[in-house]
Amino acid sequence: MRLRPVLTAGALVAVGTVTIVTAAVGTPGSGTTVTTDSVTGRLDGSAGRGVLKVQQDGVRLMSHGPTDVTTFDLTYPPGAFSGWHSHPGIVVVVVRSGEVVRQTGCTSQRFGPGDAFTEVGPHQVTNPSSTTAVLSITRIYPAAGASTPRIDEPAPRC
Repeated sequence: MRLRPVLTAGALVAVGTVTIVTAAVGTPGSGTTVTTDSVTGRLDGSAGRGVLKVQQDGVRLMSHGPTDVTTFDLTYPPGAFSGWHSHPGIVVVVVRSGEVVRQTGCTSQRFGPGDAFTEVGPHQVTNPSSTTAVLSITRIYPAAGASTPRIDEPAPRC
């Protein structure tokens, strides 16, 4: 009977250790807020199992299977950051106001009003300035990825 409390305490220590390790792997963000209602639609021509291919003026869009598009605005107050993460599909961002820094791997770039960038693979966005930044976001992703818009990622070793 004495072993039961010892096993319970040992199990609690093991659970606590797993929680600490899990928290250290992901890098959740801080301070960002969605400032408009998101709107999602299925890309026309992508509902079947075939390949959707459209191109015009040197721009090409191709997808395999049903593809969704979601748009919304995201606000980054001064000091806010996204944490390291990735998304299913491709994200296109336009800076409406303020400035942000996008980091991919060990490379950083600063973007201001009217600048646009993509988010592909692990990345982090921060607002190191003293003014609020507002970003217009367009996500293009497989319809099956709708339930997972963000995947926490570990920070790279630079």
